[in-house]
Amino acid sequence: MNLRTGPSTGYTSLGILAKGTTFTHYCLAYPKGTNWAWGKVTSGANKGKTGWVAYSYLNL
Repeated sequence: MNLRTGPSTGYTSLGILAKGTTFTHYCLAYPKGTNWAWGKVTSGANKGKTGWVAYSYLNL
């Protein structure tokens, strides 16, 4: 999934998060009926980056 600069697919991708990447979410946004989570990547190639991901892709 994409890590994005804002809570929609219209925002720039900061990188791709591979399956198994750990992401800690801190808050949610609900623009236009889609849930987005803002947080920090804690493992993998983009470790340390913060951004938005589509909440439905998170394995909680």
